[in-house]
Amino acid sequence: MTTDRPPAGAGPVDEGGRLEVLDAVRGFALGGVLLANLVSFAGYYVMTPERADALPTAPFDRAVRFGVDFFVEGKFYSLFSLLFGVGFALQQRRARARGAPFAPLFRRRMAVLLAIGLGHLFGLWHGDILALYALAGLALVAFRDAPDRALVRWAAALVWLPLAWQAALWLSGGALDPLPPSKAFAAWVQGAFGGGQKTLFELRSSPDPGEVFLGNLVNALWRPGQYLETGRPAKVLAMFLLGAWVGRRLAGDPALRALPLRRVVAGGLALGLAGSGVYAAVEARTGSSFSLSPLGLVQTAGYALGVAPLALAYGAALALAWRHERARRWLAAFVPLGRMAITNYLGQTLIGLSLFYGYGLNLMGRVGAVWLVPLAAAILFAQAKASAAWLARYRYGPVEWAWRQLTYGRRLPLRRAGPARARPGLC
Repeated sequence: MTTDRPPAGAGPVDEGGRLEVLDAVRGFALGGVLLANLVSFAGYYVMTPERADALPTAPFDRAVRFGVDFFVEGKFYSLFSLLFGVGFALQQRRARARGAPFAPLFRRRMAVLLAIGLGHLFGLWHGDILALYALAGLALVAFRDAPDRALVRWAAALVWLPLAWQAALWLSGGALDPLPPSKAFAAWVQGAFGGGQKTLFELRSSPDPGEVFLGNLVNALWRPGQYLETGRPAKVLAMFLLGAWVGRRLAGDPALRALPLRRVVAGGLALGLAGSGVYAAVEARTGSSFSLSPLGLVQTAGYALGVAPLALAYGAALALAWRHERARRWLAAFVPLGRMAITNYLGQTLIGLSLFYGYGLNLMGRVGAVWLVPLAAAILFAQAKASAAWLARYRYGPVEWAWRQLTYGRRLPLRRAGPARARPGLC
C-alpha cells in the first residue's frame, strides 16, 4: 500500500458537501451495532448456559436475545458497510471532478483506519470491525472502475460465498478450517503469559487488569480465524460493492429518487425476515453460530438470505422517511452521531468495558439481556447529546479529525471560527 503524500489541494469534504441523510442512517445504525455489542460485553458468548439460566430475568432474556438475533445481528454492521461503499463512490467522484488521483489517497486512508482498528482490536476489545473494514476497503479499490453490473454480480456472489466455503469445510472434516489453529496459538499465548486454564469469562471478569488484557488478547488472536471460517470478509466486501453501486446513483441524484426505495423495503423485508427467522431459530436451538454441520449450513444460508436484504430494507426505509419533514426532524437527532461514528463506536467500547469488565463495575454475568435494550437507548441518547454539543464547537469528532490529518498529511483546523449553522437536509 502506498503512503505517498496526498496531492496538493486534497482535503476532506466540507460540511456543505455532506449528505445529511447518510449521517442520519449511519447514526441510526450505530444504535444497532451498540445493542449487538452489548450482548458480547455482558458476557453472553463466554458464560455457561447454567449461569445465563440462573439470572432472574432468564425467560425474558431468551426472548430478547432471539429478537436481537432476528432483527439486529449482522444487519447493522452490514448497513454500515453499505454506507462505507456509498462514501467510497462519492469520494471517487469528487476526486475525478478535481482531476486528482483517487486510489493512492484512499489506500492511505485505509492504512490509517487499519492502524486505528488494530489498536482497538488488541489494546481494548477483540470485537473490533474497523481493521476488517480497512482490509476490505483496500480490496474495494480494485473495483473502482468496474461497471455497475459487475458490482452487483460480485456482491451477489460474495454474499453466498460463505455458504460454499462452510460446505467445503464441513465436507473436508474441518481439515481446512482456519479457526482451530488460531485457537491453539491463542491458547499457547494464554499459557505463556500465566493465564493457566482460566476461561475467557474468568479472564474478562478478573479484577486484575493484566488478566483482562490477556483475555482480550487471546480472543483477538483467534478472531481472524473465526472471520475466515464464517466468511465475514466476503460479507463485508459484498455490502461495500452494493454501497458503491448506490453511491454512483446518489452522485447524480442526492434526493435518492433514482433508487427504487419502496421496492427495496418490500423485497428486503420479505426476504430478510424469512432468512433472519431461520438464522435466529437455529441460534436459539443450538446456542452456537455457523457450526460445521448440516444445521449450521442451514443457518449460514438463512444469514445470507436475511442479513443483506434486511439491512437494505432498513436503509431504504430511513431514506424514505427522510423525505418527510416530520420524520426528518426526528431522524436529525442521529446526524451528529453519524458524523462522529468512529469516535462514538470507540466510545461505546470504553463504556462497555467500564460497565461489564473486571477493571470496571464487573457486571458481566450479572445483568440479563432484557436490561441491555434500555441501556443501549440511554447510551445512544447520551452520545447524541454529547456529539451535538461537540459539533457545535468543533468541525469533526476527535478520532475523525486525527484520521483526516494522518490521511492528508497536514494539520486541519478543528475548532470552528463561529457557531455551527443549522443546515437543512440535503435530501
